[in-house]
Amino acid sequence: MIRACNDCQVHRPVPRNLQHPLTPITAPWPFYKWGIDITSPFPEGPGKVKFLIVAMDYFTKWIEAKAVATITGNQVKKFVWDNIVCRFGLPGEIVSDNGKQFSDNPFKDWCEKLNIIQRFASVKHPQSNGLVERANQSLAVIPAEIGMPTYRTAAVDAVHNNEELRLNLDLLEERRERAAIREAKAKLKMSKYYNARVRGVAFRPGDFVYRSNEASHAMDGGKLGPK
Repeated sequence: MIRACNDCQVHRPVPRNLQHPLTPITAPWPFYKWGIDITSPFPEGPGKVKFLIVAMDYFTKWIEAKAVATITGNQVKKFVWDNIVCRFGLPGEIVSDNGKQFSDNPFKDWCEKLNIIQRFASVKHPQSNGLVERANQSLAVIPAEIGMPTYRTAAVDAVHNNEELRLNLDLLEERRERAAIREAKAKLKMSKYYNARVRGVAFRPGDFVYRSNEASHAMDGGKLGPK
């Protein structure tokens, strides 16, 4: 009776159970798949820059970032060309949200001409591009660290750091292989744990579904309003 009652359905609590299996994102080789995002406005800096474009490679976790004054499609295209293509070669895939800077021309047409596949995260599910979302939280040295130095700014030793970097380059291939094996094992374990709690829901083209007011940005109806 409840399933057939329209009022019961629109006022019922929004289900929070997992409905689809977890799909881990993997990259076949370094600098093939990049996640890209734009952080919200910061206090205006020299050159009127107040936005930050951040890109992160899914294989090596390498981060590229640039401060810009505007966030147009041309700015994103220039960032990808200067910071990714000219440094690491053409990427195979770029993962982003559905912002106009990524989903509309000129960036969309530019990606198609270079055979770069665009992957878009769900509109209300930024976790689909969680790698970059997490990088945004701990990326730049903030002004407070200049006046009150933290460990990462005070303990750096440029001479020994360069020696360690050269040693890392000698062992790069072995470490890369071990990291890929550990990543695959960790994602397999995470998928098994996640999928054990999934309650499958399937839809067919043409099915009518309810859309939550939160996802639709509808007016809040209060405790007694429809969900």
